[in-house]
Amino acid sequence: RPGRGPSVEPGSPYYENVLLPVESIIEGRWGSTEPAPPEWTDFALMRQMRWSWEQLQRTPLYVRRYCVDFLSMINEHEERQIERERRKAERASRG
Repeated sequence: RPGRGPSVEPGSPYYENVLLPVESIIEGRWGSTEPAPPEWTDFALMRQMRWSWEQLQRTPLYVRRYCVDFLSMINEHEERQIERERRKAERASRG
């Protein structure tokens, strides 16, 4: 199947090792101690950095790594901040 890409049928490696884990990450059910699929990491980095595939490929691996790490830290901080603000607003609404 050259040029057609991986099979997406249930039971295929792409379906089991990429699509199912990514679905669980998106839905907030990812609880694995295994790292996320590299396809997810590439996608997330390209999306947040607004990089094309070519730009991603030209970026050294160590730069990709610290960008992913830093963006993750920022996202976690922002989520904690949102939760603090939500709790603060909830307390204020109760009087």
